[in-house]
Amino acid sequence: MTRETARFDRRTVLQTTAGLAGTAALAGLSGAAAAADGGPIDDALDRDSDALQEALVVFDDSSAIDHLDALALADGYLAFDVLPVAYTVLTGSQIATVADWESVRFVEANRELDYHNADARDVTDVDVVRSDLGYDGSSAHVAVVDSGLDGDHPDLDAAVHNYQWAGNPLGSPTLWTDVGPLDSDDVGHGTHCSGTIAGDGTANGEDSGMAPGVDLTVYSSGAAISILKAAAAYDHLLANHAGSVDVVSNSYGSASAADYNPDGTLETATWTAFDSGLLPVISAGNSGPSTDTLNDYAKAPHVLSVAATTDGKTVTDFSSRGRAASTDANYDRETALANLESHYADDSTATGSVGVYRNGVAAPGNQVNSTMSPADALKATASSQSVYYATISGTSMSCPVTAGIAALVVDAYRQNGHGDPAPMDVLNTIEATAYEASDGYTPANAGAGFVDADAAASRAADGTLAGFDDVTLTDP
Repeated sequence: MTRETARFDRRTVLQTTAGLAGTAALAGLSGAAAAADGGPIDDALDRDSDALQEALVVFDDSSAIDHLDALALADGYLAFDVLPVAYTVLTGSQIATVADWESVRFVEANRELDYHNADARDVTDVDVVRSDLGYDGSSAHVAVVDSGLDGDHPDLDAAVHNYQWAGNPLGSPTLWTDVGPLDSDDVGHGTHCSGTIAGDGTANGEDSGMAPGVDLTVYSSGAAISILKAAAAYDHLLANHAGSVDVVSNSYGSASAADYNPDGTLETATWTAFDSGLLPVISAGNSGPSTDTLNDYAKAPHVLSVAATTDGKTVTDFSSRGRAASTDANYDRETALANLESHYADDSTATGSVGVYRNGVAAPGNQVNSTMSPADALKATASSQSVYYATISGTSMSCPVTAGIAALVVDAYRQNGHGDPAPMDVLNTIEATAYEASDGYTPANAGAGFVDADAAASRAADGTLAGFDDVTLTDP
C-alpha cells in the first residue's frame, strides 16, 4: 500500500483573520524541500551562487559536526547540543562540498514556516475525564513550540518555563532565555494554543484547557517561526527537559505533496524527541480541502497528525488532507515506523515507505475559544468573548486540543501505577479510541476518527494501552 520508497540514502491558523498567523511562509518553498533527484541538497539552496545562504546541515551523528572546522566559514557555525545538526551560512560551492561528505545526510535551507476552549472540552469528553475519572494532567508535562506565551495571563500559572528566542545563533551562545512571567508573545498564537492545553479558567471561571493540571514549557519563536528556531527549541528541550516532558505540541509547518524526508532538520528533531520518550503532536495544516496537502512534518510515522473539525464533528474545509486511498498511499504506521528505524540504523538497506500519508485523528479546530492577552495582535481581529480570551480557527487549535488529551492519557496511566507510557502507546491509544463521528470521514481527512478523551483515558487508567492492531481507520 505504498507509492514511495526510502529514497534519501547517504549519497544521494487558518485564522479567522488574514495576514497574521498562517501566512508567513516564503513563497515557493515546501516544508520538505527535498532535492528532486533524491540527493542531500535542498532544492531551495543555490549551489552555483557565491552569496552566503542560511543552511542547516544534518549529520549522521554529532561527532561529525566538527568537520565544518575544515572550511573557511564566514561566520562560523552553531553546533546543536543534542541533535546531529549545525547551522551556518555557506556559499554554493561550500554547500556542494559539505553535501559530498560521507557523514552528511542532508543540507537544508532555513526558511519560515506557517503557524497553522470550552466547547472543545465538551465534544471530546474531556469534561468527563476531569469530572468523573478525576484526571487533569497533573502528573504530565507538555511543551509548546510556538509564538510565545503571555506569562502573566491569569489562566496560565501552569507555565514552568517561558523561553524566548534570544538572538543571533552565530553571534551568541545563548539561544533561549527564560523570561518567566513576562509576555514573550507579540502575536497571541502561542498563548492561545497554550491555554487550550493548560489554561485553568481563572479569568472567567469557565474557559479552562484540556489538562489544566499539567506543567507547561513554552518556546517563543516570535511572530515568525523558522526551521532553525523550531529545531533549536527541540534541541534545547532535549538537552534540558527530556526527562520530564511527555508531549510536544507543534501548531506550524508547511504543506506540499512531497514524500516524507526522514533526513530533514525538523524531521530529525521530532524523531530524536520520540526516541527519547516524547510524543510530538503536529497540526495537519490549513491547505484543504484538496487531498495531498498534509503538513510535511505531520507525515512522520512517529508523530500524531491532527485534523480540524467543527463542534458538529465534521472536518472543516480548511483542514489539510493526506493522499487519497486510490493513490495506493501508505496508511500503515507500523510498517512505516519499522522502515524508518531501519533507515536510521543503516540507510543503505532501508526500503519501503517511511511516511504515513493520512491524518492521525480529528479534533475541534473551528472557532475555538482560549487564552489571549489584550495586547496581542490576533486579539484585535479575532472574535472576542472577554478581555482575556479570543476565538480563532485552524488546525493550530485542534493540535493543542489533542496534545492536552495526550497529557490526560499519560496522567491516567501514571496515576494508576502503570509507570511511564511509551509515546507510540499513547499515540495508538488515541487513534484506537477515536471513532467515525461523520459520514464524510476518510483516512485522508480524519485518520482513525474523532478523538474520544474519555475512552482513551479509561484505557490508560486500566493499563491497557493500545497497539497497532487495535487501530481501525475510517472508511476510505
